[in-house]
Amino acid sequence: MIAKIPARWPALEPPSSETRDRLLAAAERLFAERGLASVSVRAIAAEAGVNWSLVGYYFRGKHGLLAEVYRRQCATLNTERFKLLAEARKAGLTLEDVIEAFVRPALAAIQGRQFSRLRARLAAEDAPLFAQLRADAFDQSSRTFVAALRECLPELSEDDVLWRFHFMLGTIYYSATNPQRIKLFSRGRCDPDDLEAMVRQLVPFLAAAFRSASLVSQRGAGAGAATGRRRARGTARTARPVAKVKSPRVGRSK
Repeated sequence: MIAKIPARWPALEPPSSETRDRLLAAAERLFAERGLASVSVRAIAAEAGVNWSLVGYYFRGKHGLLAEVYRRQCATLNTERFKLLAEARKAGLTLEDVIEAFVRPALAAIQGRQFSRLRARLAAEDAPLFAQLRADAFDQSSRTFVAALRECLPELSEDDVLWRFHFMLGTIYYSATNPQRIKLFSRGRCDPDDLEAMVRQLVPFLAAAFRSASLVSQRGAGAGAATGRRRARGTARTARPVAKVKSPRVGRSK
């Protein structure tokens, strides 16, 4: 007896959220190891153990998958930063508190290494997508922390604080891309896997740098002093007595 064919086939079940998470985890691993350009959609799907068409179903392709990986990780980082900053405000904001609220979550993320390697690879590739993702993820938090730093350092100009904020980011990126260098160099005494040791060393170091005298005001003072010296020299030249010119002696006629 031939089985009766149903009038309508049942709808396919949509992929589970577990499948989506597996794709995200696989993509983060592969992007961190090989970079964006060297990873294909099929490679990500194979790593996740799913059909490659599901990348398009969830993320509209490889770039959408990268964007979701990046946004998800950065959202966690920013949430922790804002939480620590809010706690610091309740206790009375200090420069060290602002710096720690910014660097501690980033240093904690380095312990996992994978997302830090991913960010380093994307920065090295200089992909336009990465620049946009970074701006979307961090512009708001950067403005918030720069404003908090300026509250603690009213004697500094905005440019002074922005330069020093930029250099603070540099210390985090270097720690992310070369975490074992200092461990090898110190023969294990300085261990970047020790989060508390890193925070204890880095926060006072950065605070001292932020508290250094304003270079903008020094440059202005230097320019003013130079202008004053030039004016003084000009005044001295103007005030110098003019030598009298002797009239030629008229000889007597013989």
